[in-house]
Amino acid sequence: MKEKEKIATDIYSKINITLKREKLSQKVIASKINMTPQTFSDNMTRLANGSFPKLDFLIDIQRELKIDLGLNFNH
Repeated sequence: MKEKEKIATDIYSKINITLKREKLSQKVIASKINMTPQTFSDNMTRLANGSFPKLDFLIDIQRELKIDLGLNFNH
């Protein structure tokens, strides 16, 4: 597995584990970040398959779930 694919699948795992631990559905989180459940699911599938969705998705998830995905920007 290439390094980028590993990073993507690790991010997927971190998001998925957090959703399960917090007993949150993808549908609920999708709504909170103003995204359709289908788009949320598509983005998660991209991560699970080792590719990256748009950066906005990752930043929104990181902020909403209060987890560190390694995307910390000072602005």
